[in-house]
Amino acid sequence: MNRRNFTSLTALGASAVFLSRTSNAATNVNTNSPSATLAQGQTAIRQATSRGSAIQAWLEVVKLRLPFLQATALVSRPRPDAPKELGAVRRIYSTVPSAYPVGGWKQLSGSDWARKVLERGDVLVANNDVDLEHYFPDHQLLKSLGTATLINIPVVVCKRTVGAFAFMCAEVVPETAITEEIWLLTALTAPLFSDDLVPTA
Repeated sequence: MNRRNFTSLTALGASAVFLSRTSNAATNVNTNSPSATLAQGQTAIRQATSRGSAIQAWLEVVKLRLPFLQATALVSRPRPDAPKELGAVRRIYSTVPSAYPVGGWKQLSGSDWARKVLERGDVLVANNDVDLEHYFPDHQLLKSLGTATLINIPVVVCKRTVGAFAFMCAEVVPETAITEEIWLLTALTAPLFSDDLVPTA
């Protein structure tokens, strides 16, 4: 074997080893890691052509971490007559529009739900009949849709709740299921609640 052939074979061998190692490294990447999930969520929002399609694609990512039956999204604004008090909400997305249609501003200020989710910016996990009936006047409708747990996750920007997601789950979900990863994933949606995207009417 001459020197040129030997050199070529050595180069091919080295390339094969390199490709094998990089292929194995790519295979070993954990696509279920929190960082991968956040990247998927960000991509879903960035590549969408509308707010609705962005939320829809984002929900597909969320479903891998938080299985749910249906979901809705509310935008939140201060009351016109009380700028420091949140309470005016409008549904901007719904996977079950026949029961929970998009549109129509309404006042929810003063309720325990509004104080917890909108004013304090806390997650609400209603995973039993007592909590469902306490926080949601429409609890019978929720149950008829197969809801065992309703989870509200607020979207908070600069200490102000600009919106919230509601996830209707078929199973009893513990509060511990709302991990830091899900909080961060939800935070990615903040631009979707911008005044530029929400009609005032």
